Amino acid sequence: MKFNHLLSPISLENKNLLQKRWQTLPEDLKTPKQVVGQHWVQCGFITGPSYCSFGCTHCYLPKDANHQQHPSIDEIKEQLDANRRFLGNGGHIQITGGDVVDAYTRTNQFNDLVEIVRYSNKIGLIPMLMTHGQSLLEKPDRLHRLVVEGGLRKISFHIDMTQAGRAGYPIKQLKRESDLNPLRNLFTELILTTRKQTGKRLVGAQTVTVTARNIDSIGDILAWQMSTRKNLSAFSTISFQPEADVGRTRFSQQPVSPDRVWDKIQTATGKNLIRDALHFGHPDCSSISMLVVDSKRNRVIDVMQPSKAMQGFWHSLLQHFGGIGGRGTSTLSALLQKIIVLVKHPKIIYRLLSYVFSILKREPDRFNLFKSAVQGHVGAFKIVMHNFIDAKKLENPDPVTQAKLDACSFRGAIKVNGDWQAVPMCLTNAKYR
Repeated sequence: MKFNHLLSPISLENKNLLQKRWQTLPEDLKTPKQVVGQHWVQCGFITGPSYCSFGCTHCYLPKDANHQQHPSIDEIKEQLDANRRFLGNGGHIQITGGDVVDAYTRTNQFNDLVEIVRYSNKIGLIPMLMTHGQSLLEKPDRLHRLVVEGGLRKISFHIDMTQAGRAGYPIKQLKRESDLNPLRNLFTELILTTRKQTGKRLVGAQTVTVTARNIDSIGDILAWQMSTRKNLSAFSTISFQPEADVGRTRFSQQPVSPDRVWDKIQTATGKNLIRDALHFGHPDCSSISMLVVDSKRNRVIDVMQPSKAMQGFWHSLLQHFGGIGGRGTSTLSALLQKIIVLVKHPKIIYRLLSYVFSILKREPDRFNLFKSAVQGHVGAFKIVMHNFIDAKKLENPDPVTQAKLDACSFRGAIKVNGDWQAVPMCLTNAKYR
């Protein structure tokens, strides 16, 4: 693997971590479109307090989760420090456990959660808070504090029909995902209001567990997402997660498959979306598609359609810009270094222009698309599908399962026999919680 962007903002530490991670990948996954080991090491996570006030039908926590002792703030910081060593500067870290907002609110220790977010930023990580969000809807000032005092810039809300305990939305009365659209509207307003009040760029994501009960209403969620520029502005990502038989999950009698979920996503968008334009570890574990939406004309543009222009651009970007810009900042020095990379590799500009032209060439009404963009009706978002592994498959993993674990792009710091190790989330759910 070549690291020929010597004059770049990426540190020697991050270069070494990327090279080390690349070497651990199975040989058949060391492809030009592999993100792990080229752009990032992995996404990390902490195992914070396991408490959650909900009793969802598909929960990956153990049955005694609400009775486990909360880790101390010092123990959480030790986890964060270990993740920082695995991820490098600018590594992405998920602040999760059960529902950490619930847990720290219930015990009157919300200051600790603010400190966890603040400390994550301090040591060079990029925290994303994972929550069902009910506590933040009820007390929006808590999110305000996390943004202003903690430096939170990324938040993910879990919203779907599997949730039991959501005020005003009894699980037995929910027939389709569209029944939850008023709730999604509240979260949109929460994000946009917090941005306005704080002057900070807060980016939202949604996670959705897909089961036999809600697979036929995946289209409801995507229709809501694409219906207004406001929704597209608030939420940059929707992650669909086919059910896995882990923890206290009540597994469907006819479990959904990733193929079925992706088919429903394609039907909802009206596009033939490819699942492996980029590899985030093992291609069976994660799929991603990026869409541009003209909400005024109800037009969807797939920017990941397979073409030589698309492949050339993304492969070139991973090769020459891998690891750059992880902190999400736009400092003058970083900007200058990126310009230097472009000067050294001008083909990137050519490939970008070719890529954009290939997208526009497929769009029959380019003038109105440009007009909608000027009027503020055009936005973009990512559709992600994450496939977690059933616990039984991890007891004696077959070669395919082992390859998934080896290539996993979602690994957090877990202390195993006294030593910190980067453990896949699937293994954490099945064994270490």
